[in-house]
Amino acid sequence: MNEEQLIIRAKTGDEGAFKELVETHQTKVYHLLLGILRDEYAAEEVAVETFVKAWKNISGFRLEATFWTWLYRIAYRSAIDYLRHQEREKKLCVLQENIITNSVEPLELIIEKKRNKDLMQTLQELPFHQRTAIILYYFQGLSYQEIVQVTHRPLGTIRSDLHRGKRKLKELLMEKWG
Repeated sequence: MNEEQLIIRAKTGDEGAFKELVETHQTKVYHLLLGILRDEYAAEEVAVETFVKAWKNISGFRLEATFWTWLYRIAYRSAIDYLRHQEREKKLCVLQENIITNSVEPLELIIEKKRNKDLMQTLQELPFHQRTAIILYYFQGLSYQEIVQVTHRPLGTIRSDLHRGKRKLKELLMEKWG
């Protein structure tokens, strides 16, 4: 069954169809939230909240947009709400993504893991909107227009956040790596 059929069934109250949608998108939502919130527990908590909100509001979902853009928007708003109610700085949790192929030699693997860890830690030092734009664009693969839909920020602002975020990330990494 394709995603549109699952959405239509979920809109009529089919919990099984909604469960399939959750299973399809839960990892991406979790990684998005982990990147924004910097805390595994918070990311899990907000991910659950995101899917609860999505279930409660699925009847209002229009098939004009993609489901995951709509879902990411809920996750993004939920993350902002969570941050508003929590302390400013949480213990740093690093987003780990396995981007290394099996053909990498052990020493190269160690170096690559260190660089990935440094990159993710440095990413957390960026301002919220720059960090979010970079995560959505580079890690989640969203287009500029999809980021506009998720964040409700103007296209020019998104481009500026990406540009400034990349420049700042480069500066910080040059300090770390020389």
